Amino acid sequence: MAYIFFQGQDVPLAASVVNDSGTPANATTVTLTVTNPDGTTQTPAVSNQGTGSYTAVVPAVAQTGVYLYRWTATGSGFSWASEGQFQTRASAIELMVDLPSVKAHLNMPLNDTSQDDELQGFILAAEPIVEDLVGTVMPKTYVEYFNGASETVVLSHQPVISIQSVYEYYGLSAFLLTEQPLGAQMNAFAFTVDYTTGQLLRRTFGGQAARFAIGDKNIKVSYTAGLTTVAYNIRLGTLELLRHWWQLTQQGRRPTRGGGDGGDGHVPTGFAVPDRVVELLQPQRRPPGVA
Repeated sequence: MAYIFFQGQDVPLAASVVNDSGTPANATTVTLTVTNPDGTTQTPAVSNQGTGSYTAVVPAVAQTGVYLYRWTATGSGFSWASEGQFQTRASAIELMVDLPSVKAHLNMPLNDTSQDDELQGFILAAEPIVEDLVGTVMPKTYVEYFNGASETVVLSHQPVISIQSVYEYYGLSAFLLTEQPLGAQMNAFAFTVDYTTGQLLRRTFGGQAARFAIGDKNIKVSYTAGLTTVAYNIRLGTLELLRHWWQLTQQGRRPTRGGGDGGDGHVPTGFAVPDRVVELLQPQRRPPGVA
């Protein structure tokens, strides 16, 4: 069975029911209960495929996240249960690297799909690791709240692609601020933003800096951060990270020709991110202290 499914995909499940002696046995009743990511449940129809063999299909999974499932069965003198889970991911989500590129980098035949599900999990896991080093890469939308009374707020994710809205709250009243470049001031409810550093500065008449309204978490900013184009060194660094992980999990600590750690510098092979990857990502590395 696959490890990760796409939103809208049917998910096949199977169970092997055994009696108290551990022998496959048909049951009088078999039930599959699936708990959706939002906590609701469903009970797909169960089919008997042979002695002790049962299957079911969770149709067109609509939610993203982790689904839990539990098989229960009762038969002549025995009760049986088994649990598991599967994960669904949203469709039409751009990844740093695609599956064919990963397989080519690992010198795997493209027509061999036997390890595709596991590789897909590796690709999804690599994204937050790389972004921890270089900042947001794949465009994502965020909503953040900041305390007022200062002239600037710094968005947590950079680089910034666009600002959807900035609201300043005075008690129960919300005022929409608009981006007004210096020299093109329209009113006192303005801001300017440094898209590289994520620094957002409150402006008033004449482009003068001003303080945000005093308050706790009364400044609401909705924005999109990431890269409009992923640099080749980031893609290569991600591929090298996946190669490193794959070799560790599939080949263990088998020594390379000539000894050493397979060219990863002085970082031991037990480290999640080897030197080679860090060096490839160096041009976009975030400075220390940037959130």
